[in-house]
Amino acid sequence: MQLNFLERLFILSPLRRFLQDHFETRRLFEMGGSAKGARVLEVGCGPGFAIDLLYNQFNVSSVDAFDVDPKMVSRVQQRQNEKNRKPLLWVGNVRHIPVINYRYDAVFNFGAIHHVVDWRAALGEIHRVMKPGGQFYCEEILSRYITHPLIGRLMDHPQKDRFDEPQFIDALQNTGFRIESSRQLADLYLWVVATKA
Repeated sequence: MQLNFLERLFILSPLRRFLQDHFETRRLFEMGGSAKGARVLEVGCGPGFAIDLLYNQFNVSSVDAFDVDPKMVSRVQQRQNEKNRKPLLWVGNVRHIPVINYRYDAVFNFGAIHHVVDWRAALGEIHRVMKPGGQFYCEEILSRYITHPLIGRLMDHPQKDRFDEPQFIDALQNTGFRIESSRQLADLYLWVVATKA
């Protein structure tokens, strides 16, 4: 599901970049540690700000990334070309990741899964493309935020079958992940680090 006008403004804003840099990725790093030398995938990469953080904070060796919005992927390509990096980028959907099984040492999700109608299928695809023992670093928005009467009107999120923390954790475990750490903020935001068993 592509972002609406307000969501796109936020995703491209300095505020979003600041939060991702100083709050979201730092919390995931505290919970899951470095991914030094890892080949990683970022699902729903948006404008690609997190790719720099994956290299600089998590010390990954390479990043593949995709987004459902071609304009976002174009922005990522331009940013990475300026840094002389050649990541594998594509326009795609997290429910159908066009790569072989067991490709990645780690997968990162910075709030993309709540945009997916069949979010359980997305977790299954993420699990499929990870190597055994690989880590899933995940930051998500919970149903209380998404279905809020005001926010639900402003943001273009699916409204049915949204998840709270227990539902998301349960779905991860049913998919084959082992939960290493999870934290939530005010029943609105969730951070999880899970390992593919």
